[in-house]
Amino acid sequence: MSESASTNTSPLASTPLIQGAAAVPSAIAQDMAKLKTLLREGIGGQVTPGAEMRILNLACGRCDEAETLVSVGQELSGGNAVEMIGADIRIREIRQAREQHGHLPAKFLIEDATKISQHKELGDDFNLVFLRHQNFWHGQEVWKKIFDQGIAKLRPDGCLVITSYFDVEHRLALDALKALGMEVVSNQRNRASRALADAPGKSVDRWVAVLRRKA
Repeated sequence: MSESASTNTSPLASTPLIQGAAAVPSAIAQDMAKLKTLLREGIGGQVTPGAEMRILNLACGRCDEAETLVSVGQELSGGNAVEMIGADIRIREIRQAREQHGHLPAKFLIEDATKISQHKELGDDFNLVFLRHQNFWHGQEVWKKIFDQGIAKLRPDGCLVITSYFDVEHRLALDALKALGMEVVSNQRNRASRALADAPGKSVDRWVAVLRRKA
């Protein structure tokens, strides 16, 4: 989910990314650099890529993190093809994502993340399912459904990643994911997280956790 459809003709790519950071506001660019480091540290060695790296970003909003996810995916796959699917029910945000990230190997769908399993053509072989700034406090039952839907889209050896704004909300989300059969393999506090003024103790990607299905 961001702090705040047309589709590429070729959603798969193994060529270097066109860098779009210059068009991104400085604070967000810095957030993305920090997130990229945390993802490398947390996911490295956990994801086993196949012929391509498939990433599902649920409740993605305008998807400020799109380029970061694709870049990390390319690194993890050893330069193999990467495909990212972003899904969100909010029409305006998905339109923004399509406009901003048209140069990436990505599709952005207007979809209810609690019902993503109905999108059968997406398959259930994603290497990585990503949920940025999950909003577990505001609708726990809804987010349990979203978590469950995301888990169902993972390959058996795939990883699910969440980031959180708040300490307590992060712990609650992890408890819910554990109850759904996941185990935490990495849980990092972002010490360089950018503080936000709209609520006490809130900061960008304050926590980043990586989970896998229990063996």
